[in-house]
Amino acid sequence: MREIIRTEGVVLKRRDFGETSRVVVVYTYRKGKVQLLAKGARRPKSKFGAALEPLTLGEYVFYYREAKDLYTLSEADIVRSYQRVREDAPRLVYGLACVEAADKLTRELDPDPRSVRVLGGALDALGTGTSPRLVLGHYLLHLASGVGFRPELITCKGCGTVRPAGAVTFSPADGAIVCDKCASGFGDGVVLKPGAYNLLLFLSEVPAAKLSRVKIASGAAAQITSFLLAHLRYHTDIELRALKSLGALVGSG
Repeated sequence: MREIIRTEGVVLKRRDFGETSRVVVVYTYRKGKVQLLAKGARRPKSKFGAALEPLTLGEYVFYYREAKDLYTLSEADIVRSYQRVREDAPRLVYGLACVEAADKLTRELDPDPRSVRVLGGALDALGTGTSPRLVLGHYLLHLASGVGFRPELITCKGCGTVRPAGAVTFSPADGAIVCDKCASGFGDGVVLKPGAYNLLLFLSEVPAAKLSRVKIASGAAAQITSFLLAHLRYHTDIELRALKSLGALVGSG
């Protein structure tokens, strides 16, 4: 059955197709991640304009048909361009890391409006004065939960202590924290200092819009991001090329 779909979504990536067209991958509210064929998008006077750029929140109209994996795009309009993110190199790096993570960890045609909102919230936060590394950490935490890899952050895997005091160790193999007393029995893990652990608990409970109010200890956001990348890498083998290719900028924020 053919259906005309009108939905908002975030552009995750694009590639050239043929001599004049493009294929864009959009994470949409109504259909989840979809591949859209934008005919003539590379022509100078294309009707799609900048609405096909990665990191764009737009409204897209396309022709959907079951049993296909590429749909013809008929309209595209920008809702938010996130221009401030594009004009700041470190923030652009983290924005590209967010959309790359979304692309690699979500499945096509698997609608999850909450996950699309979380991604949009991350891009909104990147356009403010919020630490971009903190934004990425917040996004990866909520993305991991949305795709079935929610880490256990409250209860020690070894002894059952709730919100253990002091430093904790996160065991990627177990997907859970262990307190300092139990850490030796769980092999290699990522140590989280008290400041980073408390920040991680806070991030698990608040939306991205509140991140600009957070005062963080030096290195806490970096610890959280490293922990989440290790967690996702263990379970999914994900590597974020955006961070690797622009490594010189990752120290910012």
